[in-house]
Amino acid sequence: MNPESLANILVVDDEPMNIRILQIQLQTQGYTVCTALDGLEALERVKTEKPDLVLMDINMPRMDGFEVVEHLREEKTTEFIPIIMITAMRDTRENRIRAIEVGADDFIEKPFDSLEVLARVRSLLRIKQYHDTLAAHNARLEEELQMARSIQEILLPQNGLQELGGCRIASRCSPEMAVGGDFFDIWEIQPNRLGVFISDVMGHGVSAAFVTVFIKTILAEFQEQIGGNPARILEILNTRFNDMLSSRVFMFATAFCGVIDCEKGELACANAGHPFPFLYNGAEHTCQVVGDKKTGNGLGIWRDSTYEVHHYPFDRFSQLFLYTDGAYEVRNAQGEEFTAERFQQLVSAGAGEPVAALLHSISEAVDAFAGTVPKDDDMTLIAIEGAARRRT
Repeated sequence: MNPESLANILVVDDEPMNIRILQIQLQTQGYTVCTALDGLEALERVKTEKPDLVLMDINMPRMDGFEVVEHLREEKTTEFIPIIMITAMRDTRENRIRAIEVGADDFIEKPFDSLEVLARVRSLLRIKQYHDTLAAHNARLEEELQMARSIQEILLPQNGLQELGGCRIASRCSPEMAVGGDFFDIWEIQPNRLGVFISDVMGHGVSAAFVTVFIKTILAEFQEQIGGNPARILEILNTRFNDMLSSRVFMFATAFCGVIDCEKGELACANAGHPFPFLYNGAEHTCQVVGDKKTGNGLGIWRDSTYEVHHYPFDRFSQLFLYTDGAYEVRNAQGEEFTAERFQQLVSAGAGEPVAALLHSISEAVDAFAGTVPKDDDMTLIAIEGAARRRT
């Protein structure tokens, strides 16, 4: 027996004879049939019987068929129930058009042709079965994605404000989907010495999220051993990327790794194709690009890539701002991109403010620009300053 033959069908008509005719035709084919004599009773029966399909007359007392369809389409639990409107030959073209506009799926004309009735019912029940299967699959997928999101959140430092290694850090990581390909890590090498890492895996979603787990695993294995050499960390990650991932699938990631030494007043860093961070000099009130085109290849592109360590002053008046390209590639409703230039101007204008306030103002500006347009990529923002600099 086909699954659709087990369906529960609600027949709604103010003429008992019409109900009886349809009931006999449908029950002969194995369908379960429940009935209602008007629109208000139909809505109650939908709540209690949860039908798989509704056969309904247009002209009824208390509430007509148009109003019933409108109510059903407004509710989340009933918006996809197939509805066949029962029409008379004398019904006007306007009534048919209105039925379609309010959400009816098909029509049956009086007097009923039993073969036509059953064919239309079977057709719509098959469509509903496909929809229900897809909905169940999507619900399961959403559940899996939420579980993956929870796992990825464990791997990432908590968004917000924290103090570590003699520095104060504000961060925000927003995946475009439930999970994403942006990853960052911040760890204390020793008191007043902070390690920071940020990466952006090609693409986004589940495949990119799997790669962030790979990065986290390698980073955790080696960061304590070579915590003071950011270039060496990138070299190891790149080698592992090529040996374990890129040889099988085309995947790569950009990355930036830095070590802030508050005792020496220095930032040592290396870049693997990542967008250049910004470094604010509080004494001179200037904001410069860190790296300035001095960058190695992205992780996974070339196995023999090498990375250089660059050094910059970083005192208690300094700020380091890191980000992924999702921060400036957002688009507004007109299709305009925020652009890297506008993003740099925004960071430069806010630099010098406490890191929590700086991150908040930048996030708000980017979100306001995008408005209601969904973001196409993950976005990560990190701002770091010397903890002794000021209290937020």
